[in-house]
Amino acid sequence: MNKELLEEELTPFLSPDAKEEIKTLAVENIMGLTGTDDGKKFLGESEKLLGGIVSLCDDKRTDIQEMVFKSLINLATNEERSWKILNLEKYKNKVEDWLERVLDPKCKLADLVSKLLSNITRSEKCADYVGKLILKNESNGIDRIVLALCNLVYNDNAELHYLAMMLSNLSQSRQIRLKIMDKEQCIFQRLLPFTEFRQSEIRRAGIIGTLKNCCFDTEYHDWLLGDQVDLLPRLLLPLAGPEEFDEDDTEKLPDELQYLPEDKEREPVSHIRKMLCEAILQLCATRRGKKFVKDKNTYVIMREYYAWERKHDPTNEIAAMNLIDLLIGDEPTEEFGENLKEVEIPEDVHAKFVEDDRKELEFAEKERLEKLAQKEN
Repeated sequence: MNKELLEEELTPFLSPDAKEEIKTLAVENIMGLTGTDDGKKFLGESEKLLGGIVSLCDDKRTDIQEMVFKSLINLATNEERSWKILNLEKYKNKVEDWLERVLDPKCKLADLVSKLLSNITRSEKCADYVGKLILKNESNGIDRIVLALCNLVYNDNAELHYLAMMLSNLSQSRQIRLKIMDKEQCIFQRLLPFTEFRQSEIRRAGIIGTLKNCCFDTEYHDWLLGDQVDLLPRLLLPLAGPEEFDEDDTEKLPDELQYLPEDKEREPVSHIRKMLCEAILQLCATRRGKKFVKDKNTYVIMREYYAWERKHDPTNEIAAMNLIDLLIGDEPTEEFGENLKEVEIPEDVHAKFVEDDRKELEFAEKERLEKLAQKEN
């Protein structure tokens, strides 16, 4: 059966008004197609079929809705298909309905809807599109999303962990970041306790990803590092282990990092540890920020973390070493200005940095493979 004929035969049955048994069969076939690359490619090329699938998100039968959301989750794994779903002619504002559902405390499918929103906002282009809709919608704004995310009993039928991943994706947009860091509200601060939320890797990763993205806005660094937010200890604590330091080093650390228990464990997930290092590095992008991070004795935490990380995931070494190099390096002269991000680096020097990083990554990966081979033997 060719694609045109399949599209022609399936489309009429992807409608809330179609006969129940035929509609069920059609949706089951669609869900099967989204389980293969060829199937996703075929469906992604057909606006009629995508429109039919989306039309059943509000079907009267919950089992149909569940299959439809699972199908859309599978389809929204690349930018092109996600963009098409967001811009279907008849359903351009459908994402607003999905937001309303995910924020409904009684919605039984909220986890599936939040996973769809997480997938569909992965790319910067799609995140920006959804972010603009959210900023226009006062009833389902960022503050309400964060409120739901930080309330562990918001919905008895759903965990809503993927709301954190959606928020992280949305924070690719500067306008969303500015909303999260609204100094008149307490949105950003609500997220901070979740940097050590061990009940869910997804929620933890999403929130740390959001914090990291916010660290790119240098004009907010004084606020982020100051008493109102006090972000640095939240980023350092997951990287700290049970190591003891001498009295002088200990006293220089933030209070939260002094005299940690003997059973203190580091963040167990490799890519989350990397995000934490990258966030702290961003906070060193200004002269004042670097001095603050350095004065809090961040170096001793990173020194021990680096030694530990080399045994666990050498591919993270560069992120850790970049921060350590910055902390122990000479202070830039006044001619470089306050914002170190604005310093122009000659092309040949930049190319050398890139090549050095590539070699370090290759070496780290070689070490990792050798360790795996030793374990297998």
